[in-house]
Amino acid sequence: MDKMKEGFKEYRRKLENGEIEKPQKMDPIEKAAANPKSLRAAINAKCYDCSYYQRKEVTFCTVKKCPLYRLRPWQGKK
Repeated sequence: MDKMKEGFKEYRRKLENGEIEKPQKMDPIEKAAANPKSLRAAINAKCYDCSYYQRKEVTFCTVKKCPLYRLRPWQGKK
């Protein structure tokens, strides 16, 4: 446990000193481009694109004829 705390302190110190950069959040399309072999990333990106770049809209998708409908991400609780 102490090693973990020390590791976090060291990471925080390096962030503050600019030795390392804070990781940037990527949208699903950027994630798919970064990992072109991932089928899940491709599905997430397509649904995100189809929903006008609004993650919440993927949850409310009503296009049941879409081949990805049952595979879409962020479906919410059933």
